[in-house]
This record gives sequence, C-alpha cells and structure tokens, in this order.
Amino acid sequence: MQNPLLETPSLIHTLTQSAPSQQRAALYAHFTPTASFTHPFCATSSWSLSPTLNSRWAIWKIYQWYKIMSPHISLEVLSVTFNEEHLKLYVDIHQHFRLWIVPGYDAEVWLTTVLTLAVGDERGPESVGESRMKGQRHGVETSREKEKGEPGPWSYAAVADPTTSTTNANANANANADSNVMVNGDEDGDAKPFYYITAQDDLYQTSEWIKFLSVLGIAHLLVVAWMFFATGFSVVGSYVLVPITWAMETGRLTTRGRRIKR
Repeated sequence: MQNPLLETPSLIHTLTQSAPSQQRAALYAHFTPTASFTHPFCATSSWSLSPTLNSRWAIWKIYQWYKIMSPHISLEVLSVTFNEEHLKLYVDIHQHFRLWIVPGYDAEVWLTTVLTLAVGDERGPESVGESRMKGQRHGVETSREKEKGEPGPWSYAAVADPTTSTTNANANANANADSNVMVNGDEDGDAKPFYYITAQDDLYQTSEWIKFLSVLGIAHLLVVAWMFFATGFSVVGSYVLVPITWAMETGRLTTRGRRIKR
C-alpha cells in the first residue's frame, strides 16, 4: 500500500468477503512473511521455517477457516486512522458473523483492528527487511513535520459507503489520484513509500467478543450487567475511601508516577 487510508477498506473487504484465491492473493501481497496475528480466540506469533512455511501462511489458514465458518459475512469499515509517525493503522469495523452450521446464529460485533506497518518498496512484502532503515528515517521526518504543525496523513479519515464493492473502491482510489489528495507522491515530488503489514491485532471489548459464545445473547447480557455493577461499585468506593483522595490532593500521599521512555 502507498495510501493506507484509501486502500485499507478495500483490502479488508477482499480478505473477508472475496473468493478464496483473491483472499490469498491480497494477503500475500500486503502481509510480510513473518507477520503476526492476534484475536481473542486465535493467534500466531512471528515465525518462519522456510520461504513458504511461515506465520503469513498460518494467517492465511486462519482467514480460510474464517470464511469456511461464515461464508456470507456482512462487514462495514466505519473509519480508518493512520498514525504515520508510529506506522499504525486503526480500523473501526462493524460486522455480522454467521455460522452456517448453527441456524439463527448471528453475532453482531464492533471491533478495532490495529495494523502495524513497515516500509518496503515496490518489490513486495519481502522487501521490508531491506527497507527498514528507510522506514525509520521516514518516521523521523514525519515527526518533524508534525512538530512544525504541517498537515499530514495521520489525520482521521471517514470511509465512504460501506456497500461499495472492491472494484468501485479501487476506482475511487484511482480517481482521488487526480484530485488534491496526493496519492503517488508528496508535494515536493518525492515518491511515497510502500507500506506492508507486519502485525494484525483484533481488539474487542469484553461485551463484544462474548457474543461469539452466546447464541441467545445471555452471556452478553451478563457481561453488560457486570460492567454496570462495577460502575456502581466504583461510585460507592470513591465515597467510602474519600480520605485517600484527600491525602493525595493535600500531598500526604505521593501519587507521582514515572513516564515510560521508548
């Protein structure tokens, strides 16, 4: 990807809603060979036994099983945010996961997928290792631009109509290339880098992932009830232990923490 904000929604729809051959082609074109994957119910670390047997292969098998369990997935990409300085993509997703083997099963969930990127070149994901230093330099330059207050592609981007097909999404991306959005280059004429995915982390609230385990929604209601109970407990606790708050406010109890250094 050269433009993660524009290309990510199309990639996600291809990985989850396309034919198996298109799914594999998209994954191998965008994920590095040693990419990692985490989900509340499955995960693979970064590993490689051979050029063909590695963690990317395992991710492909996870996506294959995902499609086998739910061949007709309804999915909407709500928004994409790109933190270019730290090479992170944050994708808000709404989906209906239906198990064909369980009639009436429909888990409607919201999640945030965090994609960690690395910089490579036009040769593909295998070029990431050779271009890592280039990516670090690019991150430093982005940080400096941000400090100067110059606009950059780390800002929030709303996604267009989620019912748009992959073909139309690509067409829209190509159309934007001719607009004021800089698609294939920066304003100074330098070519933009190619980004590849080194990690995918699917983040669900507890009240969301529990829906996968609850056909009738009972477990989900129990989790929500517990969350409201915990809120009430917090309110009561803040009154009962108000002397601690007073001690912190007056300096009798040290509360200063330490900043985490990178």
